[in-house]
Amino acid sequence: MNRLIILTRVALAATTTTLQTQSAQSDTLSSEDIRKQIIALDQQLNDAAVLGNMKFFSQIMSEGYVGVAPNGMILGQSLIAAHYQTGTLRYQSVVNSDIDVKVHDNCAVLTALSAVKGHDGDMDLSGTYRIMRVFLKRNGEWQIIAFQATPMRN
Repeated sequence: MNRLIILTRVALAATTTTLQTQSAQSDTLSSEDIRKQIIALDQQLNDAAVLGNMKFFSQIMSEGYVGVAPNGMILGQSLIAAHYQTGTLRYQSVVNSDIDVKVHDNCAVLTALSAVKGHDGDMDLSGTYRIMRVFLKRNGEWQIIAFQATPMRN
């Protein structure tokens, strides 16, 4: 009887380990695949900014999203939404270059140069910025959790 219990436990442990390994392998993407996903998501964020697509932003931004504007102001979802809804925040274009993505397990950090043309009310936002976006993968989906923009000096 004890042998049967021991053999059953060994078989169960081996099966569980094999299933976990197979599951991890099927869920694991290469760093290059993740990098491509993040760059595509970043482009979608830029497109949504130009279109004023708050529906996309609300889907992709985490609940605790925090952004830091070039002037040092803290940007949360509600503040960004208010500026879009009132029509004060308008982008004509947002184009990124010099893009780099660092992948850390379920976190990815994108840095880029961002050429922006736009306005927030009477303030001209046009210029080149070094940006950083932090993405976190939750429940199989990437979310943006943080953003920072710093103006580049000419």
